[in-house]
Amino acid sequence: MDQQAYWDEQFEDNGCIWGSQPSVATDIAISLFKDNNAQSVLIPGAGYGRNSKAFTSDGFDVTGIEISSSACQLAEGYDPAMTLLNCSLFDAPLPAEEFDAVFCFDVLHLFLEEERRRFIAKCADLVKPKGLMFFTVLSENDDYFGSGVEVEPATFEVKPGKFIHFFTAGDLRDSFQRNCILQEGQFKDSVKHAKHGLKEYQVRYICVRK
Repeated sequence: MDQQAYWDEQFEDNGCIWGSQPSVATDIAISLFKDNNAQSVLIPGAGYGRNSKAFTSDGFDVTGIEISSSACQLAEGYDPAMTLLNCSLFDAPLPAEEFDAVFCFDVLHLFLEEERRRFIAKCADLVKPKGLMFFTVLSENDDYFGSGVEVEPATFEVKPGKFIHFFTAGDLRDSFQRNCILQEGQFKDSVKHAKHGLKEYQVRYICVRK
């Protein structure tokens, strides 16, 4: 099953799958973006708008990219202030250096190594010079680490066709070695999953300047 079909199925079956509360990562990112006078924000993997709504409600000009058409239909009602493109980041019809900042929540770890490099490079292309990029990923300290079959170092196929790479602090820094790191850290995140109830995750984040 490809990524689009997988996520369409998830959102069709579960609706607003992770509830209405945004991640605590949005508070961290919003503070950093304000401190650096960022106004336009690109959110790859915007989903149904759970996190984007925190930004639009705070006055940011938000463009979301979401591969799942089912998620986009939900987002139209959930966060109508967001401009949403239903496509892959790699196919997004956006001009280079368009945005002040990127906020990418729990998407990067879903790719294999070469795709992760391409994904970061594409985000960097879309950010203005001196713009910010904020990424969250699953930590190697998460309980899910080791689930499934290891296909690359610290990358596991947890379901057929679904991969998760678990980042150490050094691994995450190395992924952004061309950029200036402004802030990094780890926090425990929690969501009320539509089917599985309260779930907790160990999440790493990094904010860099292009």
